Amino acid sequence: MKLNLSNERVVNTINALSKLNNAQLPIKVAYAISKNVNKIESELKVYNTEKAKLVNKYGEKDKEGKLKVGENGNVSLKEEHIEDYNRDIKELLSIENEMDIHMIKLDDLLNSDYNISPSELSAIDFMIEE
Repeated sequence: MKLNLSNERVVNTINALSKLNNAQLPIKVAYAISKNVNKIESELKVYNTEKAKLVNKYGEKDKEGKLKVGENGNVSLKEEHIEDYNRDIKELLSIENEMDIHMIKLDDLLNSDYNISPSELSAIDFMIEE
């Protein structure tokens, strides 16, 4: 089924999908999740490339032109560009991606031995059909 998913949804979904991709699930569910993980990772790669460009554009650089990385491992942003960075990231996160999603029947998921958590269920709700 063709669905539009925002980059924000893609970013927020991938961790739960990756966990489910490694779980013991019925073959139909596992197959659908695996196919969807591949499609979402492809979109995530494009998102991460564009996000890196924004970090490079707005990040603080040292005398050699390399990005300054703080103790926490995050790049420091130029103070005067934080608003611009936040605006551009918000726009990037709002971009919609049309994806052909493999749907999961709710019964197939409920009849499995896997105890899906509410957060995992929320992350994959767009894949579930009654």
